[in-house]
Amino acid sequence: MTRYDVVNEATIAATPAEIVGAILAEAAGRSQWWQPALRMRQRGDKPLPEIGAAVDFAVTGEGRVGQRWGTSRFSGRVTAFDPDRRLVLEYFDGDFRGTDEWTLVPVDAGHTRITTRWRTDPQGAVRLAARFVDVAALYSKVMQDGFRAIERFAASKRAGPQA
Repeated sequence: MTRYDVVNEATIAATPAEIVGAILAEAAGRSQWWQPALRMRQRGDKPLPEIGAAVDFAVTGEGRVGQRWGTSRFSGRVTAFDPDRRLVLEYFDGDFRGTDEWTLVPVDAGHTRITTRWRTDPQGAVRLAARFVDVAALYSKVMQDGFRAIERFAASKRAGPQA
């Protein structure tokens, strides 16, 4: 059985509130800062980050999200949320089962230490593909790219609309 327990960390130029705002905007479809590597969309009527709110993910390490091969699809629900500090998702359907915990720790007035811990088991075809592809490395690349994308998104929001 292949099991992943992967930690990714970075210090980024964004406040915890800006990071949470970026994630919520992406899940609600109001932004596309993490695409094409990751697409998330709220499922159902309960909005993120309410406990029990669900979100569908499509993740690709390379290529386009719309491609079936090389794209993982899974769904998660919020199981814990401490505003501007911690978000925990439980993956319950699709290519992965497990949890993803995001922790935000302010470093100073404009920087935050962001840590994710991804503890999952692959399902179905991904379990077979994991024998040939470094899933953990692809996950880390998507996360590190996402951290930088959050930073750019937050900076663009602070700059305001361009004339």
